[in-house]
Amino acid sequence: MTARKPDSLKLVTGTFRPDRAAPGPALPALDAVPERPSWLTDVNAVKEWQRLVTVMAANKLLNAGNVGLLAQLCALHGLLVKIWAAGNVPTAALIASYRGLSGCLGLLSMSMPASPGAKPNRFLKHVKGSSRAKH
Repeated sequence: MTARKPDSLKLVTGTFRPDRAAPGPALPALDAVPERPSWLTDVNAVKEWQRLVTVMAANKLLNAGNVGLLAQLCALHGLLVKIWAAGNVPTAALIASYRGLSGCLGLLSMSMPASPGAKPNRFLKHVKGSSRAKH
């Protein structure tokens, strides 16, 4: 089962519905960009931290509960870069972990809305059971 998209990400993507808001307490978004953890020292991991933390903070997607996940994602990114730079292929478990953390943080491209100028899916008419399917 995939993780539920956070309400803050739904606000950014324009898909938030108050009648479907997550029940229970939510952690407030951080007001400032947090410092990177001292253990995050890999050059590529630090670059990824700097890139993602500014974007996520600007969109109010960072809170006290997911800063650690972001640090883990950046550390894993650094490890993957090292593996690829050495000419090796990372394991499926590492790739799955990276995608899982990215999904939890709402960073996968499928969690973002299509751009306004995007063309409709021309293959949708071939989907069985679709209201757009032409018989």
